[in-house]
Parts: sequence; structure tokens; C-alpha cells
Amino acid sequence: MRNTFFLILIVLSIQVYSQEDKTLWTAAWSPDDELIAIGGSQGELKLFDGTSFELLKTYSVGDVILSRLKWHPTQNKLAVITQSQSFKAKILDLNEEKWIELEGLESSIRGLDWNQDGELLAVSEFEGEISIFDTSGKRVSRFIADDKSVAGIDWHPSENILVAVGSTIGLFTHLGDSIKIFSPREKEVFLLCVEWHPSGEFFVTGDYGEFEDGENKLLQYWSKEGEKLNETGRSIAEYRNIRWSPNGKSLASANDALNIWDHDGKLLHQSERSDDYLWGVDWNADGSQIITTSDRGVIALWDSEANLIQRIEY
Repeated sequence: MRNTFFLILIVLSIQVYSQEDKTLWTAAWSPDDELIAIGGSQGELKLFDGTSFELLKTYSVGDVILSRLKWHPTQNKLAVITQSQSFKAKILDLNEEKWIELEGLESSIRGLDWNQDGELLAVSEFEGEISIFDTSGKRVSRFIADDKSVAGIDWHPSENILVAVGSTIGLFTHLGDSIKIFSPREKEVFLLCVEWHPSGEFFVTGDYGEFEDGENKLLQYWSKEGEKLNETGRSIAEYRNIRWSPNGKSLASANDALNIWDHDGKLLHQSERSDDYLWGVDWNADGSQIITTSDRGVIALWDSEANLIQRIEY
């Protein structure tokens, strides 16, 4: 069963090779709105101006940039996951123009996040472990979070509590002490993404669907204690990434459309559905605009009601 979960992750990853290497897996708007980072299957990290959307710089990384980029909350640093023969994570220090390798990390998969003050970086590993690093790349702790695999992780916005999702949902301290581990539904599912609400009162998970047939792809809302509050968003495509707006009023989800949900899971706005499924999604600092990336390598800018503003050329 563990190997089958690995297969799902690998299938999601190797889609890039069947689409002429166009897939852009991830997008991240810097906290100060000055930069947008984009990564995908071309082996490049691209930085765009956050206002003019002009391409400023391209870093050749030689590997696929997979599934998530994460800006440090206060420093000019960017955490990146790459994939070649293995999955690796590292930190780009933009002020020093250097890459920081993470100590003792032999593999990583899809989960990546800084804690609230940026002192710690959490990275999920291939066998279901999570490693915690400081900003210098030194490992602080390592622990088992899932007996199959961890696809998504997110730090609580004000406490050193980490939620991890894969075959289960787990809440942990930064030292790996288990607060609660539970299954999201009676049938086994595979969860791809998770995001705390800015209030820290609850979090939302998005999934690949039920393990047997991929049915019932859902967004599920969970209390801080792990009690289910709501579920919504039945979709034909998996929920690949989700992001709350800075004020916490709207949740953007990336799948076969850009969907905007309210605090309680009501669908507010939806872009036109497409077979060019979305991967990356992120808000700017005031919540007025959203950036997305797609399977076919399209970078798009939207307003807060999922109306297309422009496609960004690069």
C-alpha cells in the first residue's frame, strides 16, 4: 500500500514529461509584493516583478521545481523543492545570491513551509518523515508523520504547530510530538494540500479523491482540534493547491478552474473550467489579485472574483 501512495505522487510528478515540459507547478508572491516566483518542469526558477510582471531573472536549477515554493516571511529567502532522480529541497538567499543546502536531507517530496517567524523550515520526506531545519540549513528535528507519505504541510499562523497530510491528517509540534493523527473519511483518500486559516482557528484540506477510484474530491474544513466542520467542493479534478487570502475571507483553490470560496466553504466565484488544469495559486499582499500556473505553462493574473486580468508572457 505504501508503494501505491508513492506511485500516485510519482504519476503526479511525471506528468511534466508527457506535456512537452511546459507544466508550471508552483507560484509564490513575496510577502512585500515585490516579486513573484514561478517554477516548473523546465529546470528554471523565474522571478517576475510583482507590479509590472516583467521577467527579472531566471535561475537555472537543472531539475524540475515541484509543487511548492515558499517565501521566508521577513527575509529575502525562498525555499524550493526540486526533482530529478530524487526529490530535494534547498533555500535560495537572494541577497547573497547563493543556495543553502539542507543538512542531511536525502530526499523530499511536496510539503514545504516556514513557521510564523521564519526561524524554522519544515520539509516532507519520501517515506512519510518530516524534517525541520533552521535558516542556515541545519536540521533541528526529524519525525514520522505518516506511515505512507506526506504530500502537504502547513504551519499554524501563530504557534509552532504543524499540520501534515497524505494518507492521514496529523498535528505535531516542531519537535515531532504528536497532538492528533486521524483519517479524514471512512474510505481511504490521498490528501494533496492543506492550509491554515489566518485566524489559526481551523484549516482546510484538498485531496486527490478516494484511493480506490479517485471519486469524491473534496475540500474539508477542520477545527484546530481535528474535528470536521464542513466539506464542500466536489470536483472532477483533484485539488492541487489552496491558499487563503491575507484577510481570511476567501480561499482560492487550483484544479480544473480557479475557485474562490468563503470562510465557511460556500463557492463565491469560479473561472471558466478548462482541461488545462491549474497547479500554482497565490494571492498578493492586499488580496486584490491572484496568480496561477497551469499544466500547459500558462501564467495568469486574476482579480479576487476569478476574472482574468491578463496572461503573463515570459
